[in-house]
Amino acid sequence: MKKVMFLFVAIATFFSSSLFAAVPISKNDKISPVDEIWMDMAVTVAKVNVEEGGIPCGSVVVFNGKLQSSGQATEKATSVETAIATSKLRTLENAVIYTVNEPTAEAYNAICKAKADAVYFVNPKDKVIAAGVQSAEAYDENKLDGTLIQVPVRQMDYADAVALLKK
Repeated sequence: MKKVMFLFVAIATFFSSSLFAAVPISKNDKISPVDEIWMDMAVTVAKVNVEEGGIPCGSVVVFNGKLQSSGQATEKATSVETAIATSKLRTLENAVIYTVNEPTAEAYNAICKAKADAVYFVNPKDKVIAAGVQSAEAYDENKLDGTLIQVPVRQMDYADAVALLKK
């Protein structure tokens, strides 16, 4: 895990420079290059989790444009919950979460409680369920806490994340 965190810090430091500040976004682009960088980090966390015998789930929390934390799925928590817990922030206002798979009901409740600004994911719940990564019960909408302020959830295309479900 220390290797993964070192890798993330090194990558975040490199990419947080003004290197990508001048990258133009055309009307044909669906996401920004910066979003791709953060999603790539979430995919890397998921790959490491698979290498360590876990499931292909990984998330990163980006606070004010900088990597705050990452999380892998464990027996006790989703990758999103782990990333939120390790962020050590009181609130995730001004933070964006990038996660490989659509958040489960439990993870979405944690996101809303933390008051994140937005969530980006790649693999939709139907594909995650079909791959056996999560159960349909994990996405039961009856488990969503309707008293919480909803956080926008956006799906993006990212081939490396899709490939994780095919392994």
